[in-house]
Amino acid sequence: MMLAIMPSMDAKDETGPRRRLIPTGDCWCGCGQETELGKFFRSGHDKIAEAAVIRVEYGTVPEFLVKHGYGPGGRNPRDELGRVRENQR
Repeated sequence: MMLAIMPSMDAKDETGPRRRLIPTGDCWCGCGQETELGKFFRSGHDKIAEAAVIRVEYGTVPEFLVKHGYGPGGRNPRDELGRVRENQR
């Protein structure tokens, strides 16, 4: 699978300019199946990839949340999502 990215100056993250990701025609979950035009994943495979990366990199969802400052005593994921959505309007 080839990772296709293009520089974009839309927004910045901690590492610099955000990159625009380009679908490659292969499902990014690693199943080896083809995707529909313009899609990164086959239906439902985004959740498979998400769960796999969280498990491999963090162990559990609570550990993932705490690592990024969320959870009891930290930031509230729902509140943060609301702020992101509000800023996108």
